[in-house]
Amino acid sequence: MNILLGLLPFLVFALLEHAAGIAAGLSGAALTALGLCLRDWTGPRQHCGVIELLSLLLFGGLAVYAGVYAPNWSVMGVRITVDAVLLMVMLASMLIGRPFTLGYTRPDTEPALWLSPRFIRSHYVVSGMWTAALAVVVLADALILVWPGTVLAGGVAMGLALLTASRFTTHYAASLRA
Repeated sequence: MNILLGLLPFLVFALLEHAAGIAAGLSGAALTALGLCLRDWTGPRQHCGVIELLSLLLFGGLAVYAGVYAPNWSVMGVRITVDAVLLMVMLASMLIGRPFTLGYTRPDTEPALWLSPRFIRSHYVVSGMWTAALAVVVLADALILVWPGTVLAGGVAMGLALLTASRFTTHYAASLRA
């Protein structure tokens, strides 16, 4: 569930942007990410997770950028930027050999297991599933950007992709413990 909590700023962005506009969405997401980072820094992890830190930098930076340079930035322009950056970070984490999900399980796992091939492989599998889900989200964003009439289909695709990744993670983790 920590991965889902790490994605909370993205949910806050989507809800606030829809209800109150881009500036409110970006600012609310940045503040949510800051809250998550502060919780992590002062808790047992004593460091901010990759997704939480990315969210803080991304939403904070985009809030400043949108306020100063692009006050009329389109909602879909912001959404595709946010989702594409998250997708690139997820892909990069796997390419450099440190799947982003590692940070979410290490506090609850014996250090002796951290370098085991099974542990590392399982994180590539879970990170790969979340990365694939984000690829679907970015493709749906692009579809909506090009053909605005596809909002419903794009939204359904996004929801199904994220739900599938979440359920897969839960079931896969349970199968590894069995």
